[in-house]
Amino acid sequence: MSSKGYVPIPSSSDSQTHSLGSSFPMHKHSFASLNSVIETQPISHDSQGNFVEQKTGRRVLLHGINLDSNSKMPKTPTQYSYSRPDKCGFWEEADHVSFVGRPFPLEEAYEHLTRIKLWGYNTIRYVITWEAIEHEGPGIYDEDFIDYTIQMLRKIDEIGGLYVFIDPHQDVWSRFTGGSGAPLWTLYAAGLEPRNFPVTEASVLHNASADPQKFQKMVWASNYFRMAAETMFTLFFSGSLFAPKAIIDGVNIQEYLQSHFLDAISYLLVSIKKSAPELFNKSIMAVESLNEPNSGYFGFADLEKYPLSQELRLGTCPKPIEGMRLGMGLPQEVDLYSLSVFGPRKTGTRLIDPNGAKAWVSSDKMDKHYGFKRDKDWKLGECIFAQHKVWNPETGEALIPHYFSIHPETGETLDEETFINTRFVDFWTKFKDTVRKVDTQLYVIMQHPVMEIPPSLEGTPYIDSRTAVAQHYYDGMSLMFQTWNRNYNVDTVGIMRGRYINPVFGLVFGESNIRKSFRNQLNQLKEEAQNALGTDVPVIISETGMPFDMDQKKAYETGDYSSQISANDALCAALESNNLNCTYWCYNSSNCHKWGDNWNLEDFSLFSRDDIEENKYDSLMQNAAYGTTSIGTYIEWLTSSSTSLETGSKKSEVEVEEYELENKVVSLMSGTRAASAIVRPYGVLVNGTVTISEFDLKNGRFTMEINTRGQRETHAPTVIYLPELHFAPGQFEIRVSTGTTVYRHNKFVQLVEWDHGVQIGDVRIEVCNYGNQETENYGESSTLKALACGYL
Repeated sequence: MSSKGYVPIPSSSDSQTHSLGSSFPMHKHSFASLNSVIETQPISHDSQGNFVEQKTGRRVLLHGINLDSNSKMPKTPTQYSYSRPDKCGFWEEADHVSFVGRPFPLEEAYEHLTRIKLWGYNTIRYVITWEAIEHEGPGIYDEDFIDYTIQMLRKIDEIGGLYVFIDPHQDVWSRFTGGSGAPLWTLYAAGLEPRNFPVTEASVLHNASADPQKFQKMVWASNYFRMAAETMFTLFFSGSLFAPKAIIDGVNIQEYLQSHFLDAISYLLVSIKKSAPELFNKSIMAVESLNEPNSGYFGFADLEKYPLSQELRLGTCPKPIEGMRLGMGLPQEVDLYSLSVFGPRKTGTRLIDPNGAKAWVSSDKMDKHYGFKRDKDWKLGECIFAQHKVWNPETGEALIPHYFSIHPETGETLDEETFINTRFVDFWTKFKDTVRKVDTQLYVIMQHPVMEIPPSLEGTPYIDSRTAVAQHYYDGMSLMFQTWNRNYNVDTVGIMRGRYINPVFGLVFGESNIRKSFRNQLNQLKEEAQNALGTDVPVIISETGMPFDMDQKKAYETGDYSSQISANDALCAALESNNLNCTYWCYNSSNCHKWGDNWNLEDFSLFSRDDIEENKYDSLMQNAAYGTTSIGTYIEWLTSSSTSLETGSKKSEVEVEEYELENKVVSLMSGTRAASAIVRPYGVLVNGTVTISEFDLKNGRFTMEINTRGQRETHAPTVIYLPELHFAPGQFEIRVSTGTTVYRHNKFVQLVEWDHGVQIGDVRIEVCNYGNQETENYGESSTLKALACGYL
């Protein structure tokens, strides 16, 4: 057994301490058995909301990453949020962009996916956008992109050990309103003229700023409270309620937009299932509903005042009626705001004069271009809400300032809670039914408005046995002020839920209390979700993360990532203490120090090209020493080669070339940022229910307690990912209350299998690092494909 790297530890009824010596060399063929330990299996969930393997009943913790934030933007022509519109075809090529090549080129898949697996991650939230599928016009699908997506999903499945759920992603509606998601034609379908959004401040766009490098951080999120995004979300979710005159192709704009979105997602899923049915309920385990849905104007009590939900105010902040006036070309004096720890603070005013330009399209040119058949009562060139007598576009007067807070038929008072439990639930029902028509076993993950309480649906037909719920959580202080403040923070969730008479009482002092506050906030989000939908519904934090460009990018000059390590450690520890499924935001394959994630100056990626040690990436991408064949081509050639890497015969020419190539392969851990905080031990497969899971980064100690009562009789062991980054072979010991442990190790897989039995109550394991030493040498030999797929 030692020749395969297994280090058995004898069982004992008493607590024992066992030292682990140096790892043993492993034969190439032995890796397959290790890879099978964490192979994706069909899963279900238990009465406590834990995902479980159907075959063994072991709890599966989804521990992963959002892949890839580049997918928000087209590959051809390449367009980032800062790319100048007149040079990148932002408007002219909008119908003809291509997302083929997103999230990254296929030939780079082994590199990126192997890196993610080296981090110990087992889940990918796979980011796609509506625009990528249906950018050319309504009902015209990009077959090339769909084929490319299928190829990438097959590549993920080939590598194995990675669950996938698909995320139809959006931010503030679309790239043309400062975010990502919907195609350009949806804005024209709503009667808007997006080319005039910057001058009317219907949206603030990164590529329209005077100096994209000085674009205000996080100001893009304020677009949710600007006219363009507010209008689109209102029409998408509540058009039949608030804009009954908006009839296009014989239906209300709400049905028109929703049906096209749902049809696009359905077309993608059907195409995947038709071409690669073997992926479903194996590597592809779920589909999430629309990312971060927004209610638009729904529930706004007074158009002449800021809504209570507008907690983010940065820069110019038009009130709702002022945004409508600006959209019709009327000059407005608007408030200027900045953020303080106590919330938004007014700093002055600014005159915005569109000089008569309107955010509403005035001709039927685009109707003819896209084939829209608009009802004669829908007048082009005028705000759709002015046409419903909400306000007077001549005088600017708000005629019905409470229009969006009173149900036009019942007189019911409308607010965010009403929206979530009515309009959002209607959409959710359609989305779930759309997925169910394609596959009955896929999980459908509900994503309700971010940081809000989910709809109360427990025990209703809206929730079935394959439903999960997604929450998002970001630390507002770190996000908005781009620093890790160890002295004080705020209880964001508590303030949002009205726990404090004054927000000042939500201040939290000291790093230990800040860490405790994170744990409590995440626990509250988990409890709110399960109280609303049922305690058996799995909860996934499908987005959370920390910015890396803290303190004016100081770490990029000094190499000191201590703030980022502390911040991410605090966040990860909070997730672990609540036993929460999570997909971190994010992985960006082309992150750089200058532009971050290449989108609105965000910089969240756990990987950056600019953090790779000098010459490492150049070595990876250069041509192989034996000729002009690139590594990507060489790997593909290896794939189709009939030469076996598992034979014991004399080295073939292929193997000789393979060894020659070894010196060209990058150290895959190089480029990982705050690695010590984001590469962490955890229970991958747990034969019981986790009651405690803690990783003490400072002292190099991992502790897990498991309740085995009620667990069905099985010999399937608990499997723990134990990264050698923290626990180097020969430098740690394992203490268990009972059972037998086996250490399985090579440079790609670092696992402990713990056979502790079941139905014996609480059991405990503790792993202690002798010296808390840093570990190097992640640049082991192998080609990327062979490493990723387990041949080496």
